[in-house]
Amino acid sequence: PHPFLARHIVASADADPELVARVLEACRIAPGQRRVGEKALAELQARELAGLARRRAFSAAVELQGRWLPGKDTDNALLKTLAEAARFFAAAQGSTSPYLARQHLDTAEQKVAGIDNQRLASKETLAGFLPDTLAAWRAVLAEMRAENQQAAAEQLPNPFITVNPLSNAQPAATDLFRGREAIIRQVETLLGGDQASLALIGPRRCGKSSLINMFKVWLPDTQVVLFDLQDNSAGTPAGFYRALAEQTRRQAYQDRRLGLPVFPEGAPIEALRAWLDELEAFPGVDRFLICIDEFERLPKLFPGKEQDLLQFMGLLRATIQHRRRVRLLVAGAAPFNELDRLWSDHFINLREIRIGYLDAPTCVGLLTRPVEKFPADAVPEEVARAVVARTGGQPFLVQLYGSLLVDRLNEAKRKTATLDDVEPVEQEVLDQASNYFRNLWGDLPPAAHPVLRALDAGQSARADAATQHWLRRRLIVSEEGVLLVPVFARWVRENVPA
Repeated sequence: PHPFLARHIVASADADPELVARVLEACRIAPGQRRVGEKALAELQARELAGLARRRAFSAAVELQGRWLPGKDTDNALLKTLAEAARFFAAAQGSTSPYLARQHLDTAEQKVAGIDNQRLASKETLAGFLPDTLAAWRAVLAEMRAENQQAAAEQLPNPFITVNPLSNAQPAATDLFRGREAIIRQVETLLGGDQASLALIGPRRCGKSSLINMFKVWLPDTQVVLFDLQDNSAGTPAGFYRALAEQTRRQAYQDRRLGLPVFPEGAPIEALRAWLDELEAFPGVDRFLICIDEFERLPKLFPGKEQDLLQFMGLLRATIQHRRRVRLLVAGAAPFNELDRLWSDHFINLREIRIGYLDAPTCVGLLTRPVEKFPADAVPEEVARAVVARTGGQPFLVQLYGSLLVDRLNEAKRKTATLDDVEPVEQEVLDQASNYFRNLWGDLPPAAHPVLRALDAGQSARADAATQHWLRRRLIVSEEGVLLVPVFARWVRENVPA
């Protein structure tokens, strides 16, 4: 090895990066210089990461993008952990809520401390160059905390989550997750017994995905896997099977650092059967709960190939009957008794669990005290009850009203909402929830349209038994025939021609 070559490489990197890149490549293929090249590259990577922190180029750090960084597909454990920490810096940087930004900064600080511990036990060359890098990230963290404190002093915290389902990765999720304790206890009891298949049935945006995500907190002996058919539009059965396996492997690694078996080669359905057998025998966790959301979309993955669909459903039936450690949960809006016999024939002994809207006390508590540090007088109880009256406790809408109320107060530099705020906030809700309302209207059978309009006008409405049953099961009307979500009816009145 050439004396001081690594030092020369690092010193020349800024002035002539192309030359340095060629030298590093030459070192990589020259046995006598390989270690020198690895050392120089590690120092350049450490310096580049420090520079990304100082420039607050957190998105680049998340992707490990840079002149000397390898990209997010690297096998380097330290770089992967640094990229994960950068994700929380980026989230704090992009948040418009000082409260949520502070939560992200708290997590970022924990991640940086974890990297410090990880490097002490690591044998990777990069570990020796990280102290200065971590010092740079901590300095930026301190700057962002000071900025956050100044912003927070001027605003109410806005912890409400309105875009994505709640998950244990969100700082405020455990505070905002309320009113589902009975369902959690029921699922825990069923999984502790022999129940092998569950169906979680409820209307759109009523918290099914949030509940499944929070199973990861409340069911510690179970590796929960959420596979949303709406977000994983595989074009073929083989693509669907492989995506299901990869999603399971990814989530198990993220949650517990479990290295699950890869999806094997071979005929797709046989490969899936073999992979499920390996999962059944995997020793790292008591059980797996594979949750398939939007399950009604499943037949669309098998267009014109009924035999493929029947094979897959047969495999699900075999899993329910013979596998004890791999359990299944399907989630959707349609009750099984409204579907064809394909489902009831294959999901034998299915236990259907219904999830509905939040009750009034839960909604009032959520709006008036979403988190412990939320000021007790920011949303008075009378305002919260007015929101409940307009939403019927629909979880997405309750969170949306809460978030928009806080935004309105912050914009006006006020500390307490009044009943006069509810109408202007509802105008925003009608706009921001328009896609939800449009999909809800599109799901209604034509016979339900005049029923909804009549109830909105305060008139009595007659409907056949099937339509009445459909409206009650989707929580459009109560068992007594009362309109449950008046703001939805208002959207229809103002946006859908009669």
